[in-house]
Amino acid sequence: MDGVVTAGFTLAGFAAGLLVGGSRLVRVYDWETEWNIDVPLVEVYRVMTTPQEQERWWPSMQVQRVVAGPEGQPGGTIVYRVKQAASVARLAPPFTITSMTNDVEPERRTRSVVTGDLIGVLETLFYARPDGGTRIRYHWYVRVRNPLLNVAGFFLEGMFRASHDHVMREGEAGLQHYMRTVVAATPPANISAGG
Repeated sequence: MDGVVTAGFTLAGFAAGLLVGGSRLVRVYDWETEWNIDVPLVEVYRVMTTPQEQERWWPSMQVQRVVAGPEGQPGGTIVYRVKQAASVARLAPPFTITSMTNDVEPERRTRSVVTGDLIGVLETLFYARPDGGTRIRYHWYVRVRNPLLNVAGFFLEGMFRASHDHVMREGEAGLQHYMRTVVAATPPANISAGG
């Protein structure tokens, strides 16, 4: 009987070690996504760096709170509630991330530290296309904070990837539509004749 109890404690300890995870058991996601938007870079960058507009074109990324950066400095902090794709949403609820951006090269690059249910770095690169459009390249390097979901990632990576890809495709299509219908349809501010 003592052997069974000892084996049970050993198995429980091993399972706890798997959940907490050593450095080899932490599942890291290193994903790149590229968007192509048929609108000039200056307009795309302006909309993408205005969090108050984001839910109008990217419904899966719900902005919960915005904290502006220091006076005169670009960047800031945004708290998101992220709705996952239907393929995952039945298994996992929406999650929360906080994106703190303080490394900004206007109209070229933003780099954000992500905390919350995902932990890591998001780098977004902006390129003007020769045809007048904009190419955006996202590079996510994150891990899941929840130990159970971290372990699940070893078995369900395809599902996690499908959810990520769905949210990113939704963002690209939403931004393309928003830029064409809302931003392009908004007349520029009137400038008085006197300058």
